[in-house]
Amino acid sequence: MGIQPEAIEYSDGPIGGEFAWRSEEIRDGAEWIHEVDDGDIAEIEAAVAATRAAGLDIMAITAKDFPLPRLSAKLAELRKDCVERFGFGFLRGLPVDRYDNETLIRLYWGLSRHLGDPVPQNRNGHLIGHVIDVGDRPGDLGRRLTQSTVELQCHSDSCDLLGLMCIQPAMQGGESTIVSAVTVHDEMLRRDPELCHALYQPVNEDRRGEIPEGMKPWAAIPVFMMQDGHFASYGPLDEYMESARRYPDAVPMSETQWAAIRLFREICNDPDIALRIAMQAGDLVYLHNPVVYHAREEYRDWPEENRKRHLMRIWLSMSDGPQLPEALAEKWIKVERGAERGGVHSAGRKAPNVPLDPATPAFR
Repeated sequence: MGIQPEAIEYSDGPIGGEFAWRSEEIRDGAEWIHEVDDGDIAEIEAAVAATRAAGLDIMAITAKDFPLPRLSAKLAELRKDCVERFGFGFLRGLPVDRYDNETLIRLYWGLSRHLGDPVPQNRNGHLIGHVIDVGDRPGDLGRRLTQSTVELQCHSDSCDLLGLMCIQPAMQGGESTIVSAVTVHDEMLRRDPELCHALYQPVNEDRRGEIPEGMKPWAAIPVFMMQDGHFASYGPLDEYMESARRYPDAVPMSETQWAAIRLFREICNDPDIALRIAMQAGDLVYLHNPVVYHAREEYRDWPEENRKRHLMRIWLSMSDGPQLPEALAEKWIKVERGAERGGVHSAGRKAPNVPLDPATPAFR
């Protein structure tokens, strides 16, 4: 399956370090929630107005075009939270109910440009996506499950930073979960070293039709990776691993690997390890995919169409981000520093664009 056992670099022991947190240690949010105040909001609104006065299309806006001299200190701390401390960072208090959809997208783009460079997140070339139910359901092998109401297990996205901005929470359910990949690795190593090491071998994940030029319709990628002392992880989804069985050329995963995935899920769901967050309207979270997983609880929407659960999503490349193992290139395509890392690069992908309508399907 791509990587030969003798070529695999394993960790000699627990990874540990700043990223190895448990929910019970950080649950109160005192260290990772950054509140925006009236001065910050006024600065954001002024930056939005400046981009309009300059006639800038949303996709043309750079960090320089969106000056935030006051808020930049909080954004710098948030970035450190992502890449040096917890693997994620959080902004709270943006008055999203004040703004129309175009303004929300414009300000979200402008804020995010201070953290990285947007990359396409689906075959339709969307640089900002709408996490909202458009009727997609499990069993449709040509789509992912983002735009549905079903549970999404702990998993990773294929980019340096994943950003989510909550516009409207669900009527019931829909809570988010963040889990330290380092803690999961170290707990697996403690409980069962053989199963932990089994996840250094590639597992199969269905690409669901988003197939890069010259690559297979499934990805063979390890859950745990170590290269030159640098650890990273990729969290697969069980449904995508199951649907990868349909490809006769894919080397089947071993029973040991499936047992390892079951233990992986058990640890990811441990309430002492998994940090559950009920995102509120106006919350923004950014997650560093190589070191944390995220999940979504199944949810029910409000009956009113304009109150459907709605999050905006952005994928960001950090060209100056940490060194990454080459094995991640199976999903990210490029992982070297200085490159545009991550994103969806499927053959026939549409040109990058920003859909304004929340009901825009991502996978049709």
